[in-house]
Amino acid sequence: MLNINPHHTEDQDKPLFWFRRGNQLMKDGFYSEAVLSYDRALEMDPDNSFIWDNRGVALSRLGLLEESEESFELALTMDPGNSQAWNNLGVSLASQNRIEEALSAFQEAVKLDEDQDEAWNNRGTALLALKKYQEALESFDRALDINPHNVEAWAGKGSSLGFLECYPEAITCMERFIELAAGVESPQVEEAWAMILEWKIRIKKEEG
Repeated sequence: MLNINPHHTEDQDKPLFWFRRGNQLMKDGFYSEAVLSYDRALEMDPDNSFIWDNRGVALSRLGLLEESEESFELALTMDPGNSQAWNNLGVSLASQNRIEEALSAFQEAVKLDEDQDEAWNNRGTALLALKKYQEALESFDRALDINPHNVEAWAGKGSSLGFLECYPEAITCMERFIELAAGVESPQVEEAWAMILEWKIRIKKEEG
């Protein structure tokens, strides 16, 4: 929790104070309080795209997806060139199972910022859900070119290769994912081990 002196008010009439306070609260997991801080900042600076964007993230962490979507859209009304807001909007839409719309948002994000590996990964995930496996693979590859340590992109690449029946390469990717996710108890890791086992069985069957 933020340790703010209640008697220290010299900066509390500035939106930056409340914006930073909201960011710290969100980092500490106090999402409802973060939203309130962002609201205070927006009272003073209602056209700030970054505040609307971060407010949307806090709302999404609370599971308020429709409200988060509205906040991201307002961020983009203020600044259509905010690539992170496009990416966050896509995540919100994907969480509502509106995959085609999410994909469009991710497309905008990578068009505005070609070096945003998170958006390339999310684009790949959307394409994977739409069963466009080759396009998804290309998107995950782009994410990994930018950031070879993007854990989720290794999992996505492995899944894409598995659907494309490139089993040895898929196993290599999933093993890399497991290596990077070491020490993290996750259903994704357990699922990755299961997929590796399944692919190894398929390879043996193909070998005859």
